[in-house]
Amino acid sequence: MIVDLRRLRYFTAVAEELHFGRAAERMHVVQSAVSQQVKLLEEELGFPLLERSRQKVRLTLPGEVFLPEARDILRRIEEATHRARASADGSIGRLAIGFVDNVLWSLLPPMLQVFRARWPEVELTLYPLDRTAQIEGLRGSVIDIGIIPSPPPGHGIETALLVEAPLVIALPDGHRLAGTPSLALAALADEPFVLFPRKMGSRILDIMVAAFATAGFAPKVAQEAEQLHTLLALVSAGLGATLVPEWVARTQHPGVAYSRVEDHLTPYELLTAWKAAPDNPAIAAFREIATTVAGKKIPQSIQPGALVKIGDSNLETRSRGHY
Repeated sequence: MIVDLRRLRYFTAVAEELHFGRAAERMHVVQSAVSQQVKLLEEELGFPLLERSRQKVRLTLPGEVFLPEARDILRRIEEATHRARASADGSIGRLAIGFVDNVLWSLLPPMLQVFRARWPEVELTLYPLDRTAQIEGLRGSVIDIGIIPSPPPGHGIETALLVEAPLVIALPDGHRLAGTPSLALAALADEPFVLFPRKMGSRILDIMVAAFATAGFAPKVAQEAEQLHTLLALVSAGLGATLVPEWVARTQHPGVAYSRVEDHLTPYELLTAWKAAPDNPAIAAFREIATTVAGKKIPQSIQPGALVKIGDSNLETRSRGHY
């Protein structure tokens, strides 16, 4: 049986008002329309819902049983309509976000905070993945949006510049040069460095190696590590210096001091990346918030990882390489 929702609404109004005239006023229609539609509903159901007389209107026993069910149907229809409309504008649904690990340092936490405050009904799943894995994830629809280092990958992936910043020098805070506001790279020519392995294809490492060559030396590599937080732990332990994106320096790491680089360095760029012609409207909402937050460069006291809930997927989770 298919029941006209309009008839349910008219019946509910009459049952609550116990008066056809007041129900008609409430529904902004003429009384005869209400009376006719309720009568048709009773005929469809096969039993009377109302007892009518000149003095009053009252519910029959089947009408008393039917009223809460009618209300529930109307409520669920309203909720379903609301949720469907919300999913169309991105205010409800799911969003899978990939990111390289240096984004955790002061950039990603405030983005997530603002997004969750503005779109609390969007379920977020986060994937720490290197650049290559994110591109694979976007093309395979495992993630909806990624935060990757430049250059743009192309081939069906759209990108927009999220943030760019110079690299800064990270030194052990007991180092003789620690606390110097700015340094020329040549001043570090004889210093040991802790770096990403060459096999990772790290964008940060590419910028560093080119800058060292321009400064006239090749770095003395004391130790290699595949995670940024490991490199900073090695710096803190006094094993060497390294270079990190400027926003990393906003989240203080114990035992590490930072100095600006006097040499001209290629800026390190992060892009938001998404599949061309996306069908998830929450992507645009996150992009807007991410760009706004990154542009403000909000200092954060949140430690890396504090807001991250790691998602599971059939995509191999890789948080190394192409930083």
